Amino acid sequence: MDQPTPKSNAPDSTLLVTMTRGQLRELLMEAIQAAKNAQQEVGRLLSAEEAATLMSVSEDWLYRNAKKLPFTRKLGPKMLRFSLQGIKKWLATRTVN
Repeated sequence: MDQPTPKSNAPDSTLLVTMTRGQLRELLMEAIQAAKNAQQEVGRLLSAEEAATLMSVSEDWLYRNAKKLPFTRKLGPKMLRFSLQGIKKWLATRTVN
């Protein structure tokens, strides 16, 4: 992608930038893609193996404590998943002694 060209004759301390349509289109597409990726990450459900690795606990510990953990999602009989966003929030509330 060609770089936008700054104009130095802008009044005050503002910077005026000129872009082609292609540059603007590419910039918008990148922003849209980043927003989509962030949205997908928010609702992502992890398997017990992924969640255990992220939390530095064993899978067995996760299964034993699943009913007490606020980020556990039961999708069906014998099918547990763990909310990525919920784990991040839960870990943020924990302090290391």
